[in-house]
Amino acid sequence: MIGNIEQLAFDLVPVTPSWELRFGAESAGWAGLAIWIGGHNLCSHVEPGSTEVKQHLFVPLGPLADWLVRSFPALAFEERARDFPTGSFPHRDARQWGKVRPPAGYDSDQWFAAREAWWSRHFVRAGAEGARLPDLALIRDDEHLVCSWDTPRFVQPGGPAMMWREGRVHVRWCEAAPTLDGFLSTVSDYFRCEGAADIYAWTTNPTPLWEYTGSLEEAVEFYCGRDISNVQALLGGADAKTTLELLHLAPTARDPAESPHCQILRQLSNDLSADVGHLLRDIGDRAFLPNAERARRWKKARVVAFDAARAGDSPEAAGQLAANELRGQIGIDGQPIADLSNVLGEFGIDAAETDVGGGRDRMMVAATLGGSPIAVTLNTPRTATAWGVRFEQARALGHVLLDPLRGEAVGAASGPFASGTRHRRSGAFAAELLLPESALARASDGRLDGIATADAFGVLMAEYGAGARTAAFQLWNRGWLSSPAVRDELIDRYASS
Repeated sequence: MIGNIEQLAFDLVPVTPSWELRFGAESAGWAGLAIWIGGHNLCSHVEPGSTEVKQHLFVPLGPLADWLVRSFPALAFEERARDFPTGSFPHRDARQWGKVRPPAGYDSDQWFAAREAWWSRHFVRAGAEGARLPDLALIRDDEHLVCSWDTPRFVQPGGPAMMWREGRVHVRWCEAAPTLDGFLSTVSDYFRCEGAADIYAWTTNPTPLWEYTGSLEEAVEFYCGRDISNVQALLGGADAKTTLELLHLAPTARDPAESPHCQILRQLSNDLSADVGHLLRDIGDRAFLPNAERARRWKKARVVAFDAARAGDSPEAAGQLAANELRGQIGIDGQPIADLSNVLGEFGIDAAETDVGGGRDRMMVAATLGGSPIAVTLNTPRTATAWGVRFEQARALGHVLLDPLRGEAVGAASGPFASGTRHRRSGAFAAELLLPESALARASDGRLDGIATADAFGVLMAEYGAGARTAAFQLWNRGWLSSPAVRDELIDRYASS
């Protein structure tokens, strides 16, 4: 047993195959395999015509371990695909990607190839080599490895009925990476003991799995979702080496997320203007400027926010709990916040607006432990409204207070590629900060759908400086609306105001 069955584990039972071996990789490393995730054995199954639950699938481990070595740079750094806004729901993303039409610059074949390349890096069945395996996908989400599985569809008839058909578990990366490395090391031992070490190069290399992450440039490309040449053009670097310096990444750096610039780029759209690139460089650089007083306020607020969020059982709940606690800290429990930029200043964050057009992206924020946190709202149709600016400022505050530090940096952006845990948590934080539940209860007169009568919804929007969509979804999420139809009707009726 390698790992922890309540998190991630591999249970291996070595066997000597009595069946025909088709290629070299099958000549060694055969085993009964059980993959445990969150206390569930994904390999438990019932064979056709049987009622007995079997715990292992018998497969050659070599191709699976080889896939792990080849895919590890993507598993470690590719939190979003380059061409499509994927997140932490890989099966849903793969299905949706297959339905949408190719964007400009792609024909149908290129679009299919891009999806297939991403799938091949993250779905375990890409390393099956014909073996029957669970339909398991592995995607990094900040400090977690998301392990998501769905019902497998076997090409040949007579496949087993899997016991655990679908699910999704977040495993801490600091636990997942050593478990994956332990699996690779064990398979290497099998091949060496069985005299088949020459089949794969990694069987004779004692290097830990996390040494197979390639160059820093490749890691930046995976993490940011764009070629290093594109990053170079955005930041104005002379070459790849200079670009890494502009990202504040030392040559010895192992994680591109140590750069707030990279964390922002990861969440920005692909079609960025040169002006956005220059602004990105400026914001990231300003985050490193020392300011002891701002850094003290920010770190103190992070401690309070993290402590409050710890009780949340979802990203949304964590964001709501942190926002309520911070409201109490500055003594504005259920009252409207008149000037949100002053609130950000109380917590050490410098909030600014810019005339730079953001296209599909609305906000960027960056911070480092010893520096000056900075949030900038870009010029877009949404941020042309006062409520739009307020929401993006509140979201920026949620990011710098609740997002995990990678190295000593935090960076985020708001737009169509900003999916995942960070986006959900910061959105819930922003909505609760602007519209606390106590205000919703009062505006609803304590009654379900009470807000939908007369002009109570419009009064709530005006008093708290929130847009129709933010207010309606906050009411729905907090249980004050009876159905999505009531929520959507409020948005339709009041959106233009």
